[in-house]
Amino acid sequence: MGFLDELSRKIAEGVDRARFEAEKFQRVTAIQGEISHLRRQLDAKRLECGDRAIELLKAGAIQSPTLAALLREIEALQARLTLKEEELRHVQGLAFTEPTSAPRTQHVPVSVEPPRSLPPTPPPPQPVAGGKTCASCGFQMPQTAVFCPNCGLRAG
Repeated sequence: MGFLDELSRKIAEGVDRARFEAEKFQRVTAIQGEISHLRRQLDAKRLECGDRAIELLKAGAIQSPTLAALLREIEALQARLTLKEEELRHVQGLAFTEPTSAPRTQHVPVSVEPPRSLPPTPPPPQPVAGGKTCASCGFQMPQTAVFCPNCGLRAG
């Protein structure tokens, strides 16, 4: 029974390892979720703090050249964002219109390459004296020819 005991032990170890890895994955995922939640909260508080600093700067309650420079950059970005949003609305509102004045034509490109010359045609077969005559073209062909070498008709 040594083999079955060893197999059982290996299976139990595999199950334990799989359970450990599953629990570890679950814990890692839960911690990553908590970290993401805390980062979103932190970003929201930073945004709230920035908005409040902008309000105080505009009201003259804060005198800071650094914050004033950041405010100008924020306002410039906001202006660019507004322009892009308007451009997006304009492009989204565009509709295709069929041209009505000119008939639709298909443009086929014209090749600028000169046409390639064809290979020279072989000279016609020479008639054979003492052969038979083709019934179609009258060519003199060898006595053993099955087809006329001039027109291709089967010699009969």
